[in-house]
Amino acid sequence: MKTTKNKEVSVQEKEEEPKSERTENLVAIGVFIFIILIGLAIFTKGFGLFEKAGNETARIRIPLGNDPYIGSENSKILIIAFSEYECPFCTESESTMKSIREKYAAEVVYVFKDYPLTRIHPNAYNAALAAECAKEQDKYWEYHDLLYEHNDQLEPHYLEEYAGLVGLDTEKFKACFETQKYKLEVEKDILTGKQVGVSGTPTFFINGIMVVGAKAEEEFIKIINSELDANK
Repeated sequence: MKTTKNKEVSVQEKEEEPKSERTENLVAIGVFIFIILIGLAIFTKGFGLFEKAGNETARIRIPLGNDPYIGSENSKILIIAFSEYECPFCTESESTMKSIREKYAAEVVYVFKDYPLTRIHPNAYNAALAAECAKEQDKYWEYHDLLYEHNDQLEPHYLEEYAGLVGLDTEKFKACFETQKYKLEVEKDILTGKQVGVSGTPTFFINGIMVVGAKAEEEFIKIINSELDANK
């Protein structure tokens, strides 16, 4: 917003300012604020940032694109993870999510979105690209799990080695990875994460309720059970 430096005036001079001019200024300020609010509403449209559930818990709508998922699309519980492969807390949480998926196999669908923190995890972005290339050959989750098993060995030559271990066509994988074929997919996930308030990994959304960090399994279960009870 541009600002201009007004001349300094005394209190008396301000009081003597014509009423019509003050009214015009107030109207102009009101219009400006209204435009700002409209802009915010447009920016957040589709993400539900201002929506509240019946129990006043904030719920955030997150657009789902071509993201990998496990579970039925008709499940009552939607868990969306913004995570990456080099983060140790993400590895810990992935184990928790596996346990939850086993316990709630019929109720939970799990969606994974890439959110590599490249400033502190230099190999995370390449790992995300590699996983997308594995998805192209219908081996996403096998490759995904292997990356977490070896989250301290994610340099490019390892990523190519893992492709062979899960049965990928290594030549196709290499061509996909080296050309960064799915860079746009990864960037879209990052942008979505920023728009809904993700600032670190892992961050989860359970039916739109944000959960930040590697929480204990019991904390996730508490939210899931509450959601299941509410949907009976």
